[in-house]
Amino acid sequence: MEAISFDRLPVAVTKILDKVNRIEMLLIKPEVAPKPQRFDFNGALDYLNKSGYTMSKSKQQKLCADGKIPCRKFNNRLVFEKSELDAWIESHTVTVGQSDAALTLARSANRKMRGGRK
Repeated sequence: MEAISFDRLPVAVTKILDKVNRIEMLLIKPEVAPKPQRFDFNGALDYLNKSGYTMSKSKQQKLCADGKIPCRKFNNRLVFEKSELDAWIESHTVTVGQSDAALTLARSANRKMRGGRK
């Protein structure tokens, strides 16, 4: 290794920084954006049912036809993105507090005791 004079210091520092940057590029893997998970019609139906939002094929078809559920067409087939379905489920889910749940349960029990819906 040769001695570095004060005059050559900026050049030496630049060379060292270049080498460090090359080493970093070798060590750091480039981050790959995850591909969006997509479903066909039946896959989306299974996903919705497993997520607790149960529905029939006909209901899903009607929601798609009315534009009430997020979907796209590709080669005459419906395609659903998981993230959009999750957002749709979240927007159609209502959080029920304990007092609301207890009141609903009590009303249901009263209806059953009286013999029907009123």
